[in-house]
Parts: sequence; C-alpha cells; structure tokens
Amino acid sequence: MNSLTYRTLAALAIAAGGCSAGVKATGAGTAGNGGGSPLGTAGTGGSGGGFTTGLGGVGSGGSTGAAGTGSNTDAGGCQSASVTGVPKIPTVYLVVDRSGSMFNCQTNGGSGVCADHTNTSWTKLKGAIESVIASPGLDSQVRFGFTTIYGTNPNSGGSCPVLGATAANLQNNIAPALNNAATITAAYDTIPFPDPNGSSTPGQKLESPASEALAAAADALEHDTTTMGDKFMIFITDGQEDYCDDSIDICSSDSTVWRLQAAYAAGIKTIVFGLQTANYNLAPGVLQAFANAGAGEATVAPLHASGQITDFYYQCNGTPPYNGSGGLWSKDLMTAGKTAAAGSTLGTYSSTAGPTMPYTPDATNQSQLVTQLTMALSGVKSCVFDLSDVNGTAIKVNLNKLDRGSVTIDGNTILLDPTNTNGWDMISQTQLQLFGTACTAWQAPTQTTIDFNFPCDIIIN
Repeated sequence: MNSLTYRTLAALAIAAGGCSAGVKATGAGTAGNGGGSPLGTAGTGGSGGGFTTGLGGVGSGGSTGAAGTGSNTDAGGCQSASVTGVPKIPTVYLVVDRSGSMFNCQTNGGSGVCADHTNTSWTKLKGAIESVIASPGLDSQVRFGFTTIYGTNPNSGGSCPVLGATAANLQNNIAPALNNAATITAAYDTIPFPDPNGSSTPGQKLESPASEALAAAADALEHDTTTMGDKFMIFITDGQEDYCDDSIDICSSDSTVWRLQAAYAAGIKTIVFGLQTANYNLAPGVLQAFANAGAGEATVAPLHASGQITDFYYQCNGTPPYNGSGGLWSKDLMTAGKTAAAGSTLGTYSSTAGPTMPYTPDATNQSQLVTQLTMALSGVKSCVFDLSDVNGTAIKVNLNKLDRGSVTIDGNTILLDPTNTNGWDMISQTQLQLFGTACTAWQAPTQTTIDFNFPCDIIIN
C-alpha cells in the first residue's frame, strides 16, 4: 500500500514510497491486430497510476483481438511520488533577568554580590537553562534565542542601551537558530559577575529594565521571517523590574504589561517565570498580570494592596525622558498614543484575571527549575500540522475515510478520535490536529518524530 508519511524532523520527509494525486485509469486498451498466423497480436491494456496493464484479446485465424481493459490497483488512482518540506518550527527568545539581585546569595542573605557564585539565582538558573535547551527533542526542533535584561542608571552616569526598545539594543544577544544550545551556552558562560564594589552604587549597580528588553526581543521576533512557526518569549525574573532608574514599581509593571500585550497582538506569546527567592519575590498579582498579558488574556492591574487605577497617573506621570520615577512611564504613554490624565494606563485591564498562571520555581532548587522549564518549553511544540503547502504540493484528505489512515509518534500508534478529546483528527481536508493526551505526548521533548500514514485511496486528487 502506498502511503503518505509526515515526519517532523529538521528536514521533514513527507511520503514513504508515498503518493500524490495521480493519473486515473484510461479504461479500454487498443484492439489486437489480426495476423496471418492462427493467433493475432494482443491489444494494449488501459493504464492508471499505480496500475496493472490490461491485456488485449487474442485474435484467431488472422481476426482482430478484442480491446483490453485497464485496471488500477490503487482505488484513488495515484502515482508513486515523494515530496519534502520544512516543518513549522517555533522560535523562543529567552529573556533573562541580569539585575543585581540575581547575583545575591540565596542563603545567608545580603544584598551584595555573593562570593560563592554557586549560591546565586544566576548560576542555578544558568545551569537549568543550559541543560534544558540542549535536549535533542528541543535543540533540533526549537529555534532558541537568548538575551538579558540589563542596564545601569543613566541618571547617575550609567548606561541603559536597551531603553531603545528595538532589536538593535538587545544585550548579550544570541539570535534564534536551530541547534543553538552550544552557542547560547558559550555566550552565557562568558557573562561576568558584577563588580562587588559597585553593587549598591547608583549608576553602577545592575538594574532591571524588563519592559524595554521585552519590547526589543519582541521587535526582533516580529521581524524574523526565517520561520513560519509560532513565536514565544520566556520572561525570567527574580524580582521587581524598573526603568533602569529605581522607579516606583507600579510604573514599570504597567509598562511591562503593555509591552507583553503588544507582543501578543503581534503574534508573540510570552511565558512568565517568577523565580522565588528569600529577598526579592515579586508580588503574586504582578506575576499573574504578566502571565495573563503574555497569553492575551484578561489582566488585572498590578497595583499595590487597596490601590486604584488612578495610581498609575498620580505616581508615574512626569516629563520625559527622566524626571524622578515617572519620566519613562510618560514617554511610553506618548509612544502608545495615549493622553496623560487621571485613569490613564499603558496596559489594558479587567476586573478579573485570565486562567494562565506564571511558573514560580524555587530559585534554590535546580531540579525544580529544570522540571518547570521543561514543562514550559514542551508547550511550544504545535499540535496542528498543515498539509496545504508541502514543498509546493497540497495534500488533501477525504474526511469520510479517516479510519483508513494512521498516526504514530516515535512508533507509538495514536488513535483516531472524531470527538477531539484524546487522539488525532483532521480538522479540515488539509490540517491534522492532536488532542488531549496525544498532544501532550507529542509535546514532550523526548518525542521527535511523528508519522501520518494515509493510503492512496483517501488522498483527494
């Protein structure tokens, strides 16, 4: 039986001795020619794709043989063919906090740079990220990029280039690519710990301009035309973000929500990690707001307890580019095309929160960091497979004959499920989707190959 095989590897092979729309049988063959001998010449049989040639009748005593009849062994009528294409591979930018708190001691307290580098959120997180992205099921199937949230206070003589909020201003940047784990690891490993002597000095201590870094990463993703797959940011922070100027926290949080909502509107989803530490945890409501905004869901304003929506204007409004804590919030408001007035906000807010929750691993537990990063990154693999343009060839499936097809993931059979609960189904003639446990199984990093086997008689010409 000829079959169509869809194999989601870096070089996707679709068809294992497979078929495409073929040539229908031509029907009757030509008549045989009568000869001078007792038997005439056999006629030529009709032809078809994947065909058996029919034989003409045999003439006797010089008479003309009867016309042959062509037969087609593949009911749908197809000819053997093979097509190749590229799978829809997701792109993931890792946007990692590089503020001073990431270098504090996790145990024994203190706000300075920890003398024991292994006792820091930075080192524990780095080890977890490098381990997870090197998994063969991810490194070869996800285009990973890497950048850090980094800067020092320009008001005090420092530099915060990421305030440009464009791809050109990304810090420690590694552009997305397949099989990028080794490159990211090499760059990650060379990022130095900050100077302990300046770890508490404005203009030298490392700040956390998250909203600007996220905007820059989103800009890079939006203009990345290398992939047709989904695009994600993984936003990882261990504490309060700012504008590189120790600003009031709700101001930069409002800006971060706005940037995440804008990224989602541009087709970029953000997965949020709030590292739990002894010193600098973000309030749960702030992380929740980030997670909902990054998923395009209803978002509750990240205000202080008993706060009101007017707090953003009254606490954050100022004259750009800097004026105490509020200058950059006002600049962002103008960039967003909004008027500064009581009740103005950068983000769009609701009275209820959406269902997406942030990941909140314990920063001291590297095993937990690995587990939750793996869970998050597994979810970026798509469970919808488009066959409408496979290397320029459209593959259409007869929806009334799906029971003749089969799907396997790394050799394990997935059952057809027309109820779309747990299994596979064609949601259109050209799109196959995995549901429930089948989707979960495919998204595991250890799963690297999926095969769609469709006999020729369910392929529509």
